[in-house]
Amino acid sequence: MRTSNIFYRFFILSIFCVTLFSCQKKASDPSIVRSSKYKKDLIEAYKSLGIFKTINYVPGLTVAVSIDNQLIWADGFGYSNVELKTKASPAHKFRIGQVSEVITALTAAKLSEEGKFKLDQPVSELLPGLSPKTSNYTIYQLGTHSSGLRAESELAGKGPSKSLDALIPTFVNDELFYPTGAGVSHSELGFDLIGYLIEKTTNQTFEKTVKKTLLDTLKLSNTSPDHPYIIVENKASTYDYDFMAQPITAEQIDLRAKVASAGYLSSVIDLVKLGNTILYPGYLKQETIDHITSQFTTNSGQKSQFGFGLIIGKDNAGKTFIGQQGKVNGGVCAFLIYPEDKMVIAMSANIGNCSWELPVFEIASIFQKALHPEKAKAEEKAPNASKASPEYKK
Repeated sequence: MRTSNIFYRFFILSIFCVTLFSCQKKASDPSIVRSSKYKKDLIEAYKSLGIFKTINYVPGLTVAVSIDNQLIWADGFGYSNVELKTKASPAHKFRIGQVSEVITALTAAKLSEEGKFKLDQPVSELLPGLSPKTSNYTIYQLGTHSSGLRAESELAGKGPSKSLDALIPTFVNDELFYPTGAGVSHSELGFDLIGYLIEKTTNQTFEKTVKKTLLDTLKLSNTSPDHPYIIVENKASTYDYDFMAQPITAEQIDLRAKVASAGYLSSVIDLVKLGNTILYPGYLKQETIDHITSQFTTNSGQKSQFGFGLIIGKDNAGKTFIGQQGKVNGGVCAFLIYPEDKMVIAMSANIGNCSWELPVFEIASIFQKALHPEKAKAEEKAPNASKASPEYKK
C-alpha cells in the first residue's frame, strides 16, 4: 500500500514537472505572462492543467486569466502542431466554435449603439420577404435563443452551404419550434441569421464589418474567420479522437457559412480582452452591457440561462458567472467571467470530439482563493461546504 502511494505521488509530481518545464518556452515569446503576485496560485494552476492535459490526451492547450483588467497569466501546454513539435502559445489561434457568438453579439450591440439597427427591432423590418409566420421575433430574441428557430441539423462546418447567402434560405421560413418568447433552445441558426442581417444592413460582408467594428477597434490581432483555403498565421493544427480515444488529425471542415455562430479562430489573450469589454464600459455603453448580460425572461416570467450571445448562471457557491463554450471539429473553447471578482478566463484546446469540458471553473476557484483568503480558510475547515462547479448547459 505504501509503495503504491509513493508511486502515485511520484507520478503526479512527474506530470507537474514535465508540464511546468514544457511551458518554459523561449523568453522571446512575449505572449507568456506569469504574475509574481500570484506565484503560489500559478503553481497550483499549472499542476491542475498539466494533469488535465495528460489524462485526456490533449495535444495542445492554452489559457489566459485577467483580474481587474490586468493579464496575470497566459501560457500554453503541449503542442499547437504535434507533427512539428511546435509549442502551444497563448498567441496561437484556435478554433473557438460557438464562442464566436460572443463576437457576433458584441458587433451587433455596437451597431445598435451606432443606430444601424436596434436589438429589439423585429427581423421582418430588415427582411421584408420573411414569412408572416416567423415575422414577430427580434434580433435580441435571436441572440437569446428565444425566437423559436429550430436547431441546426448538421454539425458546424459539415453542411452543404458555403456562405450565409446559401444557408439562410434553408431555414428562415421554417415553422417555429415553439412560439417566440415562450421558451429558449440553443440554435446556431439564430446567430447565422444575425450575421446575415448585419451583412444586409452594412452592405458589406459580415467578416469585414466585424473586423472594422470590433477587431480593429479592440486591437484583436489574433482573431479571424476560419477559412479552409487560406493560410492563417499562428493557426493551431486541429485534431480529434479516434475510437480508442487517441488523438488523430481532424478532417477538414468548411465554416464559411457558420462564421457568425461557430466559425472564428482566436487566441486566449484576445478572448480575455473580449471579456473585459463586457466587464467595463468603453467599447459599449453601460446600459448596453446591462442589456446583453441580463438573463432573458420568457413570456411566462421564467428567467433563462441565456443573455445576448452569453450564458449566465450561478455556480454551486452562488456566485454569478457569465460565459460561453464552443466545440467544433478540431477545437474546443471556454470563456468565463466572474463579474464580482473582475476575473476573466479563456481556455482553448486544438482537439474536438471530446466528452469532457475544459476546467475553467477549477482554474477560477484557484484564483478566487487568492482574492478571498478569509473564505479559503473557512473552506479548509469545511472543504465540502462550497465548491464551484460549472452549469454550462445549452
